[in-house]
Amino acid sequence: MSIVDKMLIKGIRSFDPEKKNVITFFRPLTLIVGPNGAGKTTIIECLKLSCTGELPPNARSGHSFIHDPKVAGETEAKDQINLRFKTAAGKDVVCIRSFQLTQKASKMEYKAIESVLQTINPHNGEIHCQLYSSTSTTR
Repeated sequence: MSIVDKMLIKGIRSFDPEKKNVITFFRPLTLIVGPNGAGKTTIIECLKLSCTGELPPNARSGHSFIHDPKVAGETEAKDQINLRFKTAAGKDVVCIRSFQLTQKASKMEYKAIESVLQTINPHNGEIHCQLYSSTSTTR
């Protein structure tokens, strides 16, 4: 059985795009509690996106899931989710998903910049990466 260790969220929905928000998952159980709008659902959706690459049903194009750059007076937002876990075989793996939302004339362009799986050799700390392709949509 795989074990989720930590997740970093930067710039997804209400999570600050300038701050690295780290959530630590405890064993055997982690409870996610908080008031409405605190980000509980976003945490669950980030877990799903990290593991499957699927955006939430209400964010099919990605525009409503990534921090809107117009809010900060910018033309571009680069956001990220990192998920660290141990595989059933005991290997440390980090899944990194990076996104970009860019204001282009009268439309927004969403890109899943990269999806990377990193494995870490426990004996020498060497990192092995596997890069997956990116996609983009325009609204």
